[in-house]
Amino acid sequence: MISKQQGFSLIEVLITFIILIVGIMGLIKLQTYMERQADYAENCIKALHLAEAQLELFRTRSVSGADGTITFASISSGSSVSGVYTSQWIVTDSLSGALKTINIETGWNNRWNERQSVALKTMISKYNEFDN
Repeated sequence: MISKQQGFSLIEVLITFIILIVGIMGLIKLQTYMERQADYAENCIKALHLAEAQLELFRTRSVSGADGTITFASISSGSSVSGVYTSQWIVTDSLSGALKTINIETGWNNRWNERQSVALKTMISKYNEFDN
């Protein structure tokens, strides 16, 4: 007897549901990963901005401290807090005090209370092109 099949069998429907569920679970995992990376990128940009602002303050130095700028000799290690971000900089002297190396690290705690940070390093000379 020849049978004409109409519709789908139960096994075909179950396999389709399993494939669909695996695909949806993959999309959910991708969404959470993208959200985590976007959160990190946003915080990283804010922390980088704070670190660059501190380095820019050090860059606007002068020998005499004229015009409200800081003197080269007053650049020293320290820290600051801005909201959830903490910045810490370490200043080391070299070349008989004519050159300072500045390492600055700005960090924050993410949603899962894990410590994240960005770090910058630069060197500043005692001699400024704008001093006479």
